[in-house]
Amino acid sequence: MRHAPPGVIGNLRPPVLAGKSNSGEGGEDPVRWEHLDNIDKEGNSPTFPHLRGLQTGDTANSRIKQVASGRFGVTPQFLANADQMEIKIAQGAKPGEISQIEILM
Repeated sequence: MRHAPPGVIGNLRPPVLAGKSNSGEGGEDPVRWEHLDNIDKEGNSPTFPHLRGLQTGDTANSRIKQVASGRFGVTPQFLANADQMEIKIAQGAKPGEISQIEILM
C-alpha cells in the first residue's frame, strides 16, 4: 500500500500559502532564483531535498531581501529578485551585559 506524502490526501493538494521568507543579510545562493523543473510526482526536488510540496515552476527564492551597509553578496541580481526590501541603516554596536566592564572596589 502506498502512502501519500504529508499534506496530500488522495489527489487533492492543499492550497499554496502566500508566505514570504526573508533572505537575511549578505546575499542568497542564485540557484534559489531559478524556476524548478525537476519536481517528481510527490512534490520533491533533488535541488532542494528539504522542501516538500513543490510544483513545476516553483522557486526557492526568498521574497524579502535585507540590505545593510558593508555586506557582501548584495548584487544587482540579488536585489532584482526581491519583492520587498528591508534596508538597514545606522546599525551600531549593541552593548549588552557581556560588553560592560564591572569595576570592583
